Amino acid sequence: MGFERKGSDKDTSATEMKLTAAHQTAVKVIRRMQYFVAKRKFQQARKPYDVRDVIEQYSQGHLNMMVRIKELQRRLDHSLGKPGLFLPEKGVDKGYYTVGARLIRLEDKVLQMDQKLDDILNALQVQLGDQPRTEMPGPATTPVRKQTALDSAPSNQKN
Repeated sequence: MGFERKGSDKDTSATEMKLTAAHQTAVKVIRRMQYFVAKRKFQQARKPYDVRDVIEQYSQGHLNMMVRIKELQRRLDHSLGKPGLFLPEKGVDKGYYTVGARLIRLEDKVLQMDQKLDDILNALQVQLGDQPRTEMPGPATTPVRKQTALDSAPSNQKN
């Protein structure tokens, strides 16, 4: 239609296309438009910055950054909990589901279990206290006992 081929139709490896005059004119017009757009952008880039524009762009960037920081802080508070919730008396009764509150509850449960095990060990030692130590089943290591009022009496006093 708009292209004219040089050479024979049988020789497909060395085909050349020649643009018509209308196409050549269109390409020249498009190239000139691109040149003028690039020239205008270059001249704008050479102009000194307007201080008000710079300050406005800075404040917009700062505002965007602050919004992102606030959102990040909100997400951290939601998942970890606010720093005031990490006190032992808080976060237990209110039913917070944050990581910090769950850790507090877990530590309380471990301490309660430790106390119960100590009580059971003390009860077993009182029950089996009159038997020799070799017959008493127990752990390979000697358990650590809390000192009671009876234990606090000094037994190795020099007279």
